[in-house]
Amino acid sequence: MSADIRIDPILCRGHAICALFYSDGVDLDQWGFGKVVLAVAESPRDVRRAHRAAAACPNGALVVRERQVGPTGT
Repeated sequence: MSADIRIDPILCRGHAICALFYSDGVDLDQWGFGKVVLAVAESPRDVRRAHRAAAACPNGALVVRERQVGPTGT
């Protein structure tokens, strides 16, 4: 299981909740806005943490999309 992670800069208001819930994958820039450090979460633990951070974001700026595994495993 893996997931793509991104932050919509238009929706981000700098609450920093994403960095609190998913510090391995999200960092804060010099103004306190979220920036993705780990664009692809590979482990199930990281995927769960990314989903938890996305659910906690009051503006819905953190987007987590599960990667679909094709018939060849890619």
